[in-house]
Amino acid sequence: MAMANRRGGRSRSPPAAKSSSGEPAAAMSPSPSFPPDLLREIASRLTSLQDFFALRPLCRAALPLSLPNLASQAPLLLVPDAATASHALFHIRRGFLRFRLTRTHLTGEAADIHSLGCRVAVDLRGRCQLRIVHVLTGKRTRLPSPPNPFSGLLLSGDLVVAWNHLNLQYCRLGTPKWCVASVSDPYRLHDLIFVDDTLYALVNPGYRLAVVRLSDSGNNNSEELELEFLGGELDAQTFGQSLVFFLAECCGELILVTRPKHNYRRTFHVFRWQSEEQKWERITSLGGCAVFLANYRFAGCLGPDHRGIRGDCIYHTIPGLLRVHSLVDESVTECIINYPVGKVPMEFCQSVWIFPSMC
Repeated sequence: MAMANRRGGRSRSPPAAKSSSGEPAAAMSPSPSFPPDLLREIASRLTSLQDFFALRPLCRAALPLSLPNLASQAPLLLVPDAATASHALFHIRRGFLRFRLTRTHLTGEAADIHSLGCRVAVDLRGRCQLRIVHVLTGKRTRLPSPPNPFSGLLLSGDLVVAWNHLNLQYCRLGTPKWCVASVSDPYRLHDLIFVDDTLYALVNPGYRLAVVRLSDSGNNNSEELELEFLGGELDAQTFGQSLVFFLAECCGELILVTRPKHNYRRTFHVFRWQSEEQKWERITSLGGCAVFLANYRFAGCLGPDHRGIRGDCIYHTIPGLLRVHSLVDESVTECIINYPVGKVPMEFCQSVWIFPSMC
């Protein structure tokens, strides 16, 4: 993982741990007291990337950047730092990490960044370019910008989907040719999400749920988007009492998250889709899981008993602030994101969730 120091210098790896003799641990042979199986077991329990990269020099071959080794890693917030024209990583319990990503990983230019698990999508509109960047390895895949402006971006396998209220654009990472499908009147796309490789949409009017069928024709000319509606409109009570609506996923299940009107505590209500009854059912538990949102957009979900994460909670970020909403007692706790260097104007404090455990 190539990173830079606080002064925004040249990109480099985190410093290796040292032995008692002062020699870098990377130069030492794995000790018999630290067999690879034990190192992997230790790594799988670590909740900080700094700890992981301090352990890794003992035996790099035994500790690749893989899901088993990063299973307990806590999510991080990728936040901008105007003073160094780079991005810093914020640990929700430890604060800012000692290293930050440089423009070689992302960009020093103004750009929109979208969360994609352990990857991010960087929209370089000035260059008419879209980058998919793996945050841990720095590996980048470049795509041409979608033909139309977009407000949301999703990734499922090698399928990239960019969308706005009027149309949906999609392409494959290996075949960067965009196809466009437009929404027919009177429908408008409100939100989209992939759950088990199925693309769902929340469609207005009525906040109706639909499955989106994408054509394999490869036609880059606009065609009509095929929607298969499930159930009817959102019931009047839920619709009338809520201000914000968006789709999310929890342990493979499709959920709907809403924020009630006139609620000074800004708590959320959650509904699970009942496929047999074709309707939404209100729930007050996520089975110990935690759902992560950024600016009212779903970013990811972590399973129960994830170290350092409160279960049955919704982690939600707005510029400069992290809120944790408990579905059990409807309490809300807040954490201010203090930027490490200088003061970043609030309107530019776009934070993005990164999930090392989804590597």
